Amino acid sequence: MTEKYECEVSKGGSQGLDLLDLSFNPTTMSFMKNNAIKPGMKVLDVGCGTGVMSRWLAKEVGPTGKVVAIDNSENQLEAARLASQGSDFENIEYKLLSVYDILDLKEKFDLIYCRFVLHHVHSPRKAIKLFYEALNPGGIYVGEEGLISAGFAYPPSFAWTGYEVQFDQAKEEDGKGRDGDFGMKLYFYSKKAGFDILACQLVQPVLWEKERKALLLYGLKEFKATALEQGMTDAEWQNKYKETERLIEDDNQMIAFSQSCQVAAKKP
Repeated sequence: MTEKYECEVSKGGSQGLDLLDLSFNPTTMSFMKNNAIKPGMKVLDVGCGTGVMSRWLAKEVGPTGKVVAIDNSENQLEAARLASQGSDFENIEYKLLSVYDILDLKEKFDLIYCRFVLHHVHSPRKAIKLFYEALNPGGIYVGEEGLISAGFAYPPSFAWTGYEVQFDQAKEEDGKGRDGDFGMKLYFYSKKAGFDILACQLVQPVLWEKERKALLLYGLKEFKATALEQGMTDAEWQNKYKETERLIEDDNQMIAFSQSCQVAAKKP
């Protein structure tokens, strides 16, 4: 099963992911150290991107451990391989693979790490069930997914605002497009898949420094083609881009980035 990623990825990898790494890596690493990662583990990194977290995982599991890092973008994987060159990362193996095809690896893992992937795919519940199947007994799934509706700016701006979420659980089915708020459902569907929950928490970074806010422009550019496909006009996109530039230059402007929900779940 293949699905189109909403953002365009160049040969050097996605620059839009730099903001995610800067904003979320510290809390992700802390969460994993407290609830999951140990030396010697065999780890599957799902949706590894340019491999920033893959390299951190490789150092944490050490030479007796192993990291299999997968992504469905060859451009992302090539950037990850280049950044991982050297003896410090000989325990990382990169593979071009969809989240839906992880059982094709024919391997079992002690830890599956997946961040900001399920709120992009069309069948996140299926993916969680596959994680359960691919883990050893006692293995841990660490998931972190977005709540796009929770983003806001102050002073308010049309360029960065959340929205009211309407729920109808009876209509929550796989295969119907992406769910940008799947993070708020991560606990529930991890439980439904058979996991025991070890920890769960919300994270929401705040962008207030000009240098951090400026990274939003990369994401806007990479998402432009999808935004136009979804009905936004070029004039509307240009207006949003210019407003984001204004927010960046305004020292009084803060932006609350989208929330994430972190879950550490153990297979009995």
